Amino acid sequence: MKSFFDKGSGLWVWGVLFLSSAVYAESPETAVKQTLKAYAAAIESMDITRVEQFVVTSRDFSVFENGHVNLGWLDYRDHHLAPELKAFQSIEYRYEDINVRAADRMAFATLKYRLAIALKDRRISGKGLATIVLQKHPEGWKILHIHTTRIPETKK
Repeated sequence: MKSFFDKGSGLWVWGVLFLSSAVYAESPETAVKQTLKAYAAAIESMDITRVEQFVVTSRDFSVFENGHVNLGWLDYRDHHLAPELKAFQSIEYRYEDINVRAADRMAFATLKYRLAIALKDRRISGKGLATIVLQKHPEGWKILHIHTTRIPETKK
């Protein structure tokens, strides 16, 4: 009788494929980090259509930013993000020290962010802390909620 791992067994091929995919499968934590980095890169592109690929585009989406609240993707896109991106000549936006907790279809990340914005007449730079909640969708992880707070610059 042939065992599962006998090379003559058709099950051996399927077993190798299954084990290979399990070894090389991306962890939820890695996938969430990649989504967050891709979102930050989309912000840097200043292309709202590209940004939209990484968020839940329904009324369930929310942003709490330095005491300001946007409820729903359309509210955030039309009354916050799109007008900001139109005013920018360029933006550098980075996430650092990303820590992810994922379970089933939900995940959250805590992180630090840095930004540098060029406007026509001035430059703005800053850093802060964020908590981002993500939801698993068939096409991948999508941002459901963002909560940021800026770290005030220290005067020297």
